[in-house]
Amino acid sequence: MEIKKCTQCGGDLVRQPMKKIWLCPYCGAKYDGADQERTTRPEAYEGLNEEVFLIEKDLSKIMKNTSGAGVIKTIARCMSTFEKACQVEEYMLRKLTFSDDISVKGVREDQIEKAMPLLEKTIDVNERVIVYGNKGIFSKGKEYFIVTDRRSIFVNKKNVKTVSHTDIDSLKIEACGNCCLNEDYEKSIINLDGKGTFQGAILALICMLSFEMQPDRGRIRII
Repeated sequence: MEIKKCTQCGGDLVRQPMKKIWLCPYCGAKYDGADQERTTRPEAYEGLNEEVFLIEKDLSKIMKNTSGAGVIKTIARCMSTFEKACQVEEYMLRKLTFSDDISVKGVREDQIEKAMPLLEKTIDVNERVIVYGNKGIFSKGKEYFIVTDRRSIFVNKKNVKTVSHTDIDSLKIEACGNCCLNEDYEKSIINLDGKGTFQGAILALICMLSFEMQPDRGRIRII
C-alpha cells in the first residue's frame, strides 16, 4: 500500500475513496487524489510555510502529543494572525495563562531582578527582557532561560550560553513540547505550561523577531 505524506505536518494521509481525496487525520489538510496537491490549508498551520520554515522532520508523532501539538499549532497560529512580534508579545502576556515558573513584566519580576547582575554582563544597555523561565525543579534561580528582544539566554549555574535571534538556524521540537535551538540541548526552551501554548508563543515571538531584525535571512529549519 502506498503511503502518502502530508506536506504540512508530515503525517500519513488516509484515502477517502468516495471523495477521491487524501486526508491528513492530524491537521486536516486535504489533497487531490491524482497529484497529491494540497487543496486546502488548515488555518492552524498557516504560519508553517516554506517562506518561513524548512520542515525537515515528520511532525506526525509530535502532533499526537498534546504538548507537542500545542507548540506547533501556537507557533503557526501566532505567525498567521499577527503581523509584528510586538503583537505576539502582547497576546502572550495579556491573553495566556502561565505557570509559576514563568516571570514577565508585572508578574514575579523578582526572579528577573535576581538574574540581572549576571545578565548585565551578557546583554546590551538598551536590551529588554521579555520572559524568564525557570528550568530547574530543585534549583530554582540556578537554571533558567531568558528571552529578550535581541537574543535568548540559557543559564545553568555559572554556565551561560546565548544565541541571537538572527543566528537561529533550527528548532528541534520534541513530542513533549520542549524545543532546543540550533540542535544544542543546553539552549532549550522547555514546556512549562503543560499544553505547549505559552512556549509556542515564545517560539513564534523569537522567529518573528529574527525576521524583523534580518528580513533577508534564510528559512528556519524544523528538525
